[in-house]
Amino acid sequence: MPWPTQNIEVPTDLNPWETGRAFYEKFIPLAGEKEAVFQIEAQTAVKEDHSVPLRVYRPNDNDQSPVIIYFHGGWFNAGSLETHDTPLRQLANVAQATIISVDYRLAPEHPFPAGLNDCELAVEWVIENASVLHIDPNRITIAGDSAGGALAATVTRKFRKKVSAQLLIYPVTDNTLNTPSWIEFQNGPLLDLKGGIQAWDWYLQKTDDRNNPDAIPLLADDLEELPPTFIAIAEYDPLKDEAIQYAEKLKAKGVSIELKLYEGTTHGFFQMGGFIKDAKTLMQDLIDFTNRNSTSK
Repeated sequence: MPWPTQNIEVPTDLNPWETGRAFYEKFIPLAGEKEAVFQIEAQTAVKEDHSVPLRVYRPNDNDQSPVIIYFHGGWFNAGSLETHDTPLRQLANVAQATIISVDYRLAPEHPFPAGLNDCELAVEWVIENASVLHIDPNRITIAGDSAGGALAATVTRKFRKKVSAQLLIYPVTDNTLNTPSWIEFQNGPLLDLKGGIQAWDWYLQKTDDRNNPDAIPLLADDLEELPPTFIAIAEYDPLKDEAIQYAEKLKAKGVSIELKLYEGTTHGFFQMGGFIKDAKTLMQDLIDFTNRNSTSK
């Protein structure tokens, strides 16, 4: 069966990163119908002279709701509040938890650590404004897919005493791109080796950053006492092996890990719920894991 992304067309008069963003925006219909949510509102995380746009999904009027702070994927250079709007509506409704989506800055205009700094600011602001947001600051889950998974992994390390659980969906964890899965799937589907090399070059523009564990989760060693972690991997995904390596490293540090392979899937299937039934399975798995582990810190 052909993947639903194979017939996507984008304008040809854009620069490379704009083309990538346009391609990613075309994913939106693949997620299925946009569900109504009890309340969706725009918020802005602010610190000194910098601000980060947020989108808050409230499935109910619970005054002390658990919260999932979500960082979208897109190879650090694409993705937005809109690319993940449909699945996050679904996640909010099924989980009955408040979802806060973070619109962090993108490379190459804003290379590392700009996007990471935005994600950290967002989490700090959410914690400080829990009463305004009607959430329980002691029941925080950090989540992200792909590049957003890399950001989630680093943010969780930095806020480990405040985070109840982390959810990493086919996360980016390494910049070497030399695992067996990268070799096997270097031509896709969806991701390819050439695009991966370009993405890391745009993101890590300073030589010193290419060995920075805040940019590359697999290089981090301060993994003790991290919260329970769920890692989803897709069968036909070049990122599969580096996600497994990260799971093994966490487990060796004593972190409670649930690693699940979704057979027959490719990278990005979380955003393809209108075509791929395992997107709904993944969503339920995320919720079940969060419910088991999202206890007050």
